[in-house]
Amino acid sequence: MRVRAFARCAVALGVAVAGCAEGSTAVAGFDGGIDVPVFDVRSPLDDAPFTDTATPNDAAASDLGIDAPPAPPRCGDGHVDPGEVCDDGNADRYDGCLPDCTRPPVLGPPDRTWTWYTIPGTQCIDGSPTGVGVSTVADSTDLMFYLEGGGACFNGACDVTALTVPFVPPPDGIFNRDNAANPLRGWNMVYVPYCTGDIYGGDRDTMLGGSLRHFHGYRNIARDLEAVVPAFPRVTRVLWTGISAGGFGSALTAPMAIRAFGPSRRMVLLDDSGPPLGNDVIPPCLQQIFRDVWGLDDTFLAECGADCPNHNDFASGGIAHLEHAFPSTTVALFSNTADTVIRAFMGFGWGNGSANNCGGIPISVPAGAYTGGLLALRARYGDRASFFFNGVTGAGFGLGHTTLRGPSFYVTSVGGTTVAQWVGDVLAGRISQVGP
Repeated sequence: MRVRAFARCAVALGVAVAGCAEGSTAVAGFDGGIDVPVFDVRSPLDDAPFTDTATPNDAAASDLGIDAPPAPPRCGDGHVDPGEVCDDGNADRYDGCLPDCTRPPVLGPPDRTWTWYTIPGTQCIDGSPTGVGVSTVADSTDLMFYLEGGGACFNGACDVTALTVPFVPPPDGIFNRDNAANPLRGWNMVYVPYCTGDIYGGDRDTMLGGSLRHFHGYRNIARDLEAVVPAFPRVTRVLWTGISAGGFGSALTAPMAIRAFGPSRRMVLLDDSGPPLGNDVIPPCLQQIFRDVWGLDDTFLAECGADCPNHNDFASGGIAHLEHAFPSTTVALFSNTADTVIRAFMGFGWGNGSANNCGGIPISVPAGAYTGGLLALRARYGDRASFFFNGVTGAGFGLGHTTLRGPSFYVTSVGGTTVAQWVGDVLAGRISQVGP
């Protein structure tokens, strides 16, 4: 700062004065909004240039009574400024104040009463918003987060069951609060209806069948968590679960949920009929289609990283990622040994009955291949994950699909153990193997 030069020529600010050549810079320490002329002052004795030789003893701006201007208000500075709803000074999306200084919806339903909440920023396959249903139990420290099942949309003939359905509170199975055999009857519950057609893994808009389809299931779950996590601060145990498409989705989104709830909560992943099978059942050509249509490279595969070296074998890579990145997570899988629905779904990669042919007429995955894939999964992870396989190997039994949301939850039994009892063991932290 050329304080001495300024002092000698201040009387002529903005006016041309003999001996003062006007410059164009501003003086530090003064109002940054004022462009103060700086002068190259020449001595009247020898016309030599004036040299600024300021020393540490020269007066600073504060010594002159000049205060530096305050920093402009901004989101993230820890102060609630005009136009901000909140500002906690951090980037945590799951503490009730979002990084953009807005708040997610406050979830506070009446006790044991299903209540619907539309979540801003969510989007169904048709572009409409979606949300969550919530039922709470006031004194519970347990939370179940359930992803509903349905069809998948990845070609010109999208399964109509992937479209938006109204929220209807599930009447039975794990949602039945009146059945003493239900190990979840006293839990807080969050229900996510399925309306994206992407097994909850997508975040991409894609033209299919002449229409623009909005595949944002993965992003929707992130938005849901922004509202759900701060709504249940007392929760110590979380069951992350789903059936069919929601079973696959529970596995794909589990890492996101584990990070959102944080290390202080015990996490349990229960996948009903969405088995993470390898290329022998889910061919690489079909997994490539899922990646291209739904944008999986930018969602789950970005999360999985080095644990999914083969992006066209992401289903089996997912369980490896959970084991590596979140070893304390409890993992459990239910499946019928010859599930006709999943075998037909994966049949789009078995064109004309040939594996890894996505161009022929879809033929269901052979029952033997499907059962073999399940048994291989259990052989690899059975010492640290729980499996309930309903059916007889090599026989025409076990053709059904899903169990958690209906009465079969209580009556499906293998070797004297019902699915409800098995789930109770899983929630208690016990490794349990049921079935052939």
